[in-house]
Amino acid sequence: MKKPELAHLVAVHMGLGHLRAAYPLRSISTEGIIVWGSRGQVSRGEKKYWRLWRRIYYHLSRVGSYPVIGKLALKILISVERIPSFYPQRDLSRPTAGVRLLKFLIRKANLGRRLPEYFEGDSLPVVNTFYATAVALDMNLKGQEPSRTNYLIVCDADINRVWVPDRSAESQIKYLVPCSRTKARLINYGVKEKNIFVTGFPLPTENIGSEAGMEGLKIDLMARLQQLDTSGKFFTYYGQTIQQMLGLKRVPDSTNRPFTIMFAIGGAGAQVETVSKILKSLNGLIDSARVRLILACGVQRKVMEKVLKFINQQGLSHQIRRNINIIYQDDVFNYFDQFNRWLRQTDVLWTKPSELSFYCGLGIPILMAAPIGPQEERNRRWLMDIHAGLFPPGPPEYCAEWLADLRNNARLAEAAWAGFIKARKLGTYKIAKLLETGQFTEE
Repeated sequence: MKKPELAHLVAVHMGLGHLRAAYPLRSISTEGIIVWGSRGQVSRGEKKYWRLWRRIYYHLSRVGSYPVIGKLALKILISVERIPSFYPQRDLSRPTAGVRLLKFLIRKANLGRRLPEYFEGDSLPVVNTFYATAVALDMNLKGQEPSRTNYLIVCDADINRVWVPDRSAESQIKYLVPCSRTKARLINYGVKEKNIFVTGFPLPTENIGSEAGMEGLKIDLMARLQQLDTSGKFFTYYGQTIQQMLGLKRVPDSTNRPFTIMFAIGGAGAQVETVSKILKSLNGLIDSARVRLILACGVQRKVMEKVLKFINQQGLSHQIRRNINIIYQDDVFNYFDQFNRWLRQTDVLWTKPSELSFYCGLGIPILMAAPIGPQEERNRRWLMDIHAGLFPPGPPEYCAEWLADLRNNARLAEAAWAGFIKARKLGTYKIAKLLETGQFTEE
């Protein structure tokens, strides 16, 4: 029997994060993921704005600084990026320069103007993963009896005011947020509590299993914990609890693969230079099959080519597809598929605290590279609050030494377990159920 279409799914190619949020939900729409601004849905003028915005994003993501632009543009850009302090709690509903700019682009430059007409012919909800399309749709529906529900998935633990329209209390946007901190922030911005659903970030169901049993996640986590607890300290203290919570009768003694690290270079290639230092430190361990390194290069060929150059320089070309595996695809959704497959065999995810921070819910410890931008700084804080993320205790060129220490003192095992226990894992299921039934129960 054909599965009913639940919603239109709209993302924007602004780095990998907003596309990654859409990918686990691809089955809710028979038309797949609509990447707004990259097809024929938009005018030439609107396409120009999306291209400019994307260029600025990639520059910020690569260097962590602002490009050489005019003073007014710089002021607006800072307004879009900056996140105010969480305390003291206060009313932050007043529109910022970034909010006013987005409103201008929607009203005067027709950003997102064709969104309502694109969905004519049905009343299905729209699920957005980027604020601009959700706000554009909200503004175009204002004054009308809302026949189409407008959802927005939030991709970070804390966000800028630009995620909320200027008249926040009047907005019909329904927010699907990853954690309770995001909900509190949206309330400060003037969003009605009834329009906020703490679903958790949508994680790939192929890495989880069923909603009730989470069979795949639990099997992977058990294998991972053994790799992360070389001294046995963690299992000595928590072995019985682990067996009870994972539903396993016994703890297996060993696994049949090497200790596996995934290093995520980032959609803009921000971390690519670090690869050379990691390879230099892990060279002998890779060659002796004691460590396997997965290098997630994204969708930019130049990043992948630079990684290959570093591998050649370290004399490790013969280890490609053995103990060095490269994840690269021209197509972003094929990349996510490959990434998720390798993630099941990953023991440590070394990444900027991007949207990948929420993958700690799969029981994967997050080794936090330097954040770029306020959102990643807040994601890092969230990871630290739930004890699922760690700072590298030393430079990457000595990672072989400090990774061994982190395994021996069970700190990585503790982080993996904390993420599994404290982070929400079932966001994809909860969002799908909300769309299908209109019902939601917050954990």
